[in-house]
Amino acid sequence: MSPERKRSSLLASLPAAPTQARLAQGQLDDVVARRLESARQAGVAHGRAQDRDRAALALDAACERLDRAREQAAAQMARTAVDLAVEIARTLVRREIDAGRHNLEAMVREALGASGVGRGACVVHLHPLDAAELADVKFRAGTTLEADEAVLRGDVHVSTPQGLLVRELHESLRSIRERLASEVNS
Repeated sequence: MSPERKRSSLLASLPAAPTQARLAQGQLDDVVARRLESARQAGVAHGRAQDRDRAALALDAACERLDRAREQAAAQMARTAVDLAVEIARTLVRREIDAGRHNLEAMVREALGASGVGRGACVVHLHPLDAAELADVKFRAGTTLEADEAVLRGDVHVSTPQGLLVRELHESLRSIRERLASEVNS
């Protein structure tokens, strides 16, 4: 739009004034310039407000994504910590067993107590090295120790007339891991 047309358009929008209040040409240019500047400033303010609104929405969306990522990372870190802790425990227990620093007698007595046979006959299956270690230990009457290559060091299998009671390191640690993982996930 040409400057002359803009001026005519603005003049048309001005309220009619009495004849004696008509503006001189220089004054009219000043009024038009002020109105143009006022309209420009209003447009700039409106544009800035829209930019702020868009920026605020973008920031809110970014915060939501960050919160979701943080929650996922925390959950994954907890699961990883459980896995790491159980693996460390497995390694330490295996080293203690391999070094003979475990209370094998107490483990066998605990398994016998859990078997529910009382003073009934039972056979305790142990790894050959564990069986040799307990060869001179007296257990209740009717209890026989038997070396079994299929049993890992530190594991105890008790055969009774009612069935087999198995106490295995691997299964105990798996159970601990599941219990910890369920607590972490809840």
